[in-house]
Amino acid sequence: MWRIRTTEALVLFNLEAGRLQGFSGTFHAGMFVAPDRDVVGVNDFPIGAGFVARRRLGRDSLWGSVGLTGGILVHRAATDLGLVHRVDPDFQVPLKFAWNAGRVGLSVALLQGFSVRTRTYERRGVEVWKRIPYRIGLAIGLHFDVGVGRARPRRSPTRGVP
Repeated sequence: MWRIRTTEALVLFNLEAGRLQGFSGTFHAGMFVAPDRDVVGVNDFPIGAGFVARRRLGRDSLWGSVGLTGGILVHRAATDLGLVHRVDPDFQVPLKFAWNAGRVGLSVALLQGFSVRTRTYERRGVEVWKRIPYRIGLAIGLHFDVGVGRARPRRSPTRGVP
């Protein structure tokens, strides 16, 4: 995830349930791995749910989707003064592209997030750690498609009309 001052790694789990094309539900959970943990030991955990709209792109096995999720960002920091725990609202807008080869595929996502509050930590009046609420990231990963139930063909509007 990129922010104005620093780049952080995000380990992310995402689950989507619904139709192959159209609207589906989505759930995500993750953990930010900050590169500057030696200054302030911070862990951020975004957890959320929402909706995603998926569409096939062309005749190939290429898919695109855009979504909107809302949830919480659990913030935990170990400072000189002790542990700090905070929970803020968190929103994400994922834009994904996926390529399938059977039930396994490759996903590339552009993730934008907003968590309402800037976090700052100081030592002796000097700012030593800061994160702004807006973040943007690039995620690359594997996905697995699991079908549940039988696929029912759609009825033709002219079927059964004399």
